Amino acid sequence: MDAEAEEMLQVVDTRGRFLWAASRAECHADSSLIHRSVCVLLFNAAGELYIQRRAMDKDLYAGLRDLSASGHVRIGETEDNAAARELSEELGVRAPIERVQSVLLRLPEETEHATIYRCKHDGVIIPDRDELAGGEFYGQVQVARLPDLTPYALGILTRLEYI
Repeated sequence: MDAEAEEMLQVVDTRGRFLWAASRAECHADSSLIHRSVCVLLFNAAGELYIQRRAMDKDLYAGLRDLSASGHVRIGETEDNAAARELSEELGVRAPIERVQSVLLRLPEETEHATIYRCKHDGVIIPDRDELAGGEFYGQVQVARLPDLTPYALGILTRLEYI
């Protein structure tokens, strides 16, 4: 089992209350194990949303388009810290983030208690090539027309009534 599959995640109830720890592999093998995740929607001054393309070697949704930055909340980590970490790791961006809301997101292979953040940034973006194959900013109408968004991205953007 690789290090990513062994990563320990926070299993929670439907309200997001911590229950126990389980590996990422366990959480992805059993969709009844709700685990915490975060996503950051990065907007530029024109109001366009940064959409990343996932790396081709990712175990889930390789090569598909996804939200600006997202990931799981580790054991002992807060959602706020996880969101800032993912934004920095995936895009090289350190900027203030604002919590929007939390949602329960049921996907075919997993169930996540996702906390959504937004961020405004017009500076340099340095994509982590181990995590993503690139990305670009899109207007709201363009995002709604993208044919290859991950189920996670579709779920979040639909819940926010963005698409």
